[in-house]
Amino acid sequence: MITIRVQLPDRSTYDNAVVNLSSFTAGMIATQMTVGRGEATFQGLASARYNVEVIAPGFETVNEAVEIRTNGDHELITVVLKPLPGTDISLTRSGPPVLAPGAQKELNKAIEALRANKSDEAKKYLDKAFHSAPANPDVNYFLGMYYVQLKDLAHAEEYWKKAIQIYPLHAYSLSALGSLALQNKQYEEAITYYKRATQASSSSWRYEAQLSQAYLVHKECSEAEKHAKRAVEIGKDRAAAAQFILAKAYICESKRSEAEQALSKFIAESVDPADLTAAHQLLEAVKRPADSDAAANAVNASTGAAGGGPAEHSAHAGDPLPPSPEEVAVGNSMPLARADLLPPSKWMPPDIDESMPPVEPGASCPMQQISDQTAKRVEAFIDGVNRISATETLDHEVIDRFGLTAKHETRRFSYVESLSEVKPGMYRVEEYRDGTMGLDVFPERLASLGLGSMVLIFHPVYRDEYEMTCEGLTHWHDRKVWQIHFRQRKDKPARMREYNVGKNVYSVGLRGRAWIAADTFQIVSIETDLVAPVPQIRLAAEHIAIDYEPVQFRKKHEELWLPQNAELFFDFNGRRIHRRHHFDDYRLFSVDENQKISAPPSEAKLDSTQPPSE
Repeated sequence: MITIRVQLPDRSTYDNAVVNLSSFTAGMIATQMTVGRGEATFQGLASARYNVEVIAPGFETVNEAVEIRTNGDHELITVVLKPLPGTDISLTRSGPPVLAPGAQKELNKAIEALRANKSDEAKKYLDKAFHSAPANPDVNYFLGMYYVQLKDLAHAEEYWKKAIQIYPLHAYSLSALGSLALQNKQYEEAITYYKRATQASSSSWRYEAQLSQAYLVHKECSEAEKHAKRAVEIGKDRAAAAQFILAKAYICESKRSEAEQALSKFIAESVDPADLTAAHQLLEAVKRPADSDAAANAVNASTGAAGGGPAEHSAHAGDPLPPSPEEVAVGNSMPLARADLLPPSKWMPPDIDESMPPVEPGASCPMQQISDQTAKRVEAFIDGVNRISATETLDHEVIDRFGLTAKHETRRFSYVESLSEVKPGMYRVEEYRDGTMGLDVFPERLASLGLGSMVLIFHPVYRDEYEMTCEGLTHWHDRKVWQIHFRQRKDKPARMREYNVGKNVYSVGLRGRAWIAADTFQIVSIETDLVAPVPQIRLAAEHIAIDYEPVQFRKKHEELWLPQNAELFFDFNGRRIHRRHHFDDYRLFSVDENQKISAPPSEAKLDSTQPPSE
């Protein structure tokens, strides 16, 4: 039995956290809500290692590892929640109600129907969810989105307001209400809603961009600049819309040179023809100093009563999914500004640039030292990985169009990896599972290769091919780490990953984050997304995450940092696949001795792989 006790920073109990219990061999075991005494208890558990995940809006997500060694053991874990920066704890003491599994399935189906603009089908599922959970904020939010599709904004507003009455930190509803107020020229009300949305989700670039847009329309130029800068900082290249707002804020403040620079950056990053046309027109106005009113008039024209211009467009350039319902035209042919949907069925984690994990204020990053010392650790990793074998457990899931698991299977392999420099400046990864490199060992003959070798991004041979930024100092479980953002450079070839389909090879660029131990410069975790989809092979999305842990080899008195957990999500050729990889029973070739990874502070769910092949 495992009991998880959840507390606020003042040690009072917290009754509305979601507690997930999982194991890497059995997947998700159960989900509970802390109710009554702030506890969740899981009974009837077999002897195994488990991961406890505690989720509470307004607080950092907590992961803890726990092990049941013998039947009948009772493990008690106390989790003290840490508020996200800027969170008002008084609003979070009663979190949002959690849906029962049956109602969640109906809501997942409704979300997919809304995304496909199938209003009648969506209403059928929403009615079932609402009958089961009329006081759930997510259900009420999506009922509002249903009425957006019907262009009935009065009913949409009614449901969104009900959602924030139920849970004041429901960011999606706050954002939607802000967009509606902006469209109705209720600028101060829009600012209030957007400010509350940024408080509810302080690491989201979208809400910062929306707040900046509202300030700009209200002619509060310095506030518009501040929040646009924050949006760009958080969202990186995904926040191109915020870059355009920032340019307009600079013009509003008569900062022409800064505006020109921001517009040039936006033009270099944007792919939407309408956005580019508007940006070029504004840039031409900025470059005409003789006409001091030209740029200001262009800003006024592009903002408009509903906050028009590129700020309203979806930032998912190349997204193969249908338009989301909030992008449907409403009112006087003016689009309601995007109020982000929850991730469809939550089958894939959010994009790494959708938000930026918080860092400690004021910490100065020694980027050059981090880069040099991490490179040394990666070189040691290459030497170590060629001397070990392991047992690999692969959990494979096929996700249906509703975001639900349609197929699941588990396979185990004896795993050996070879990582060698085939010629100066080029490394090759070869992997053997049960002594073979064939595709037949993988479910559906889709091979996920290169597990763990993503750390080569920081190798001296490859690191100059990425733009790297130190975002600050933070914590990874109980360890202080540097948080590093990286992105494939446009002027360099993408060599880290490729998809082999038939006889064709498609290289893909990566962007992501790594968390590097501040004391040892070991990479403890790395997470990546694609720079852009690959339509030629219908590769719409890919998300990879990997955890590394120290492995102690006693007879050699040696410690190697090796991959422990890896997780892969990809939308490829019309299929949604989720894979979990877990490595244990590490052995050194020279001693052939069973070794186990030392118990980590938590087992985050992560994964890496090389590209699926056919």
